[in-house]
Amino acid sequence: METWRGIDATPEGWPASVVAIGVFDGVHRGHAALVRTAAKAAAEREARCVVVTFDPHPTAVVAPHAVPAQLASVDRRIELLESLGVDAVCVLPFTKELSQLSPEYFVRHVLVGGLHAKAVVVGENWRFGHKAAGNIGTLAELGAEYGFEVLPQTLTADDEVYSSTRVRKLVAEGDVAAAAEVLGRDFGVEGTVVHGEGRGGTALGFPTANLDGSAGMAIPADGVYA
Repeated sequence: METWRGIDATPEGWPASVVAIGVFDGVHRGHAALVRTAAKAAAEREARCVVVTFDPHPTAVVAPHAVPAQLASVDRRIELLESLGVDAVCVLPFTKELSQLSPEYFVRHVLVGGLHAKAVVVGENWRFGHKAAGNIGTLAELGAEYGFEVLPQTLTADDEVYSSTRVRKLVAEGDVAAAAEVLGRDFGVEGTVVHGEGRGGTALGFPTANLDGSAGMAIPADGVYA
């Protein structure tokens, strides 16, 4: 799988693509279903499957007072997306300048000019462009103009609707088992092990670890998780 940061870093001569776009925080089961739809569409069109994601989370730029806790770092997101069999991940640095692009410019410069999109797969509520001016209808109109299909997806798997917001809520409540059901795998915390006084392992009868979590990451409610 190929990975690059910024649309201008797209490999020269990149072929026609089916593009899945989103933050994909946590890469939960709904995200996985969307990406698999993109991979299937790419195979049908003899094209590459490219996932476009953003770093940092767009909210960090457009509403920094309301940034949600991250479920996965961008590097972890890339690992999880690779496990779904995509051909490439393009990480777009989400800057103030990017947030101010018009929907038409984003489509023309990123999707068509950069990735040669033949189809675009997004969640049905996806918004894009300056002040979130673009929606599925906008994307479909631009697709008709620039020659790509739009495949909107409900973020579901096994008839359940999934969202990163739901996972964050479950994690904050300490219900990591329910969070795992939404994610499709165990919830994990990224961080550095900090050595304590060894009391936890002695009291519980098995080794424990203290983690110095990265700032901004989702952390379960206080408790002992085993």
